Amino acid sequence: MTNLLICSRDALDYIEQIEQAKIANLKIQISPKSPGSIINGKEVDVLLGEPELCISALPYCPNVKWVQSTWAGIKPFVDSAPHNFKLTGIKNCFGSQMREYVFSYLLYFSRKIQTFNELQSQQNWSQPSCSQLQGKTLGILGMGSIGVEVAKTAKHFQMEVIGVAKSARKLDCVDQFYGLSQLASFAHRLDYLVVLLPHTNETDKIIDQRFLSQLNEQCILINAGRGQVIDEKALLHALSQNQLQAAVLDVFTEEPLPKGHPFWSLNNLYISQHTAAISKPKEISNIFLENFRLFQNKQTLMHLVDWKKGY
Repeated sequence: MTNLLICSRDALDYIEQIEQAKIANLKIQISPKSPGSIINGKEVDVLLGEPELCISALPYCPNVKWVQSTWAGIKPFVDSAPHNFKLTGIKNCFGSQMREYVFSYLLYFSRKIQTFNELQSQQNWSQPSCSQLQGKTLGILGMGSIGVEVAKTAKHFQMEVIGVAKSARKLDCVDQFYGLSQLASFAHRLDYLVVLLPHTNETDKIIDQRFLSQLNEQCILINAGRGQVIDEKALLHALSQNQLQAAVLDVFTEEPLPKGHPFWSLNNLYISQHTAAISKPKEISNIFLENFRLFQNKQTLMHLVDWKKGY
């Protein structure tokens, strides 16, 4: 018998998906609001759920062998201790959502959608000049599977794509790679910057005052990775001084973004409340079920996190 504890606000949806697989000898329970009320916590083998909820349950489930995160961000697990279980993340299921998110904003700015709406409200037939994405340079900071999907879409628009990664690799959708030590050269070339980095010790506030000062004033920054990779005070200053055209932020150091935060009132900042790519129980369940099969057969799990690297 394998005992699974689901730690998620979508627990009922996950149970519905998992039960359809008709797995033998699997006992499922939902983590209660008070983790101390977990039934037979010492018998729990596997956790499935959101990082913070799983971390709250772990002290009451000392014999857990494997945790499957339902979120892409796993920094809370890395920061917590001990690391005496296998942790698997989520990959290859957010690409379609993320490329739609990114290009909805790129087209919004390049085709001046807001300007046309304003002219319509004024009954004004003025014809503003629009730009094209074709020929513009898109920089992607974080060239994992999601970054590659965004790069592929950029190529459909005939954009130049440059990426930052620890090691260069040959990809038809990327024209040039830069290393983390070459951020200045990378920043100077950009018309658009998409940030998809995980939060690690190495990426913490990697977008700082110095980096922002190297972007041209027409550059548009989109962060759909992790809020902690941006120095928010530096970004606030850069936007207030019009050192870049605009920023689109889906993620923040503190979420929800507090009422009264100066980000809310900036007219060149666009907020999307951490909705760029949502974990959908059906898709996540498919990953979990395949990993569960591997777990039962004592095989290597997919998307296994390296505790030392933090991803």
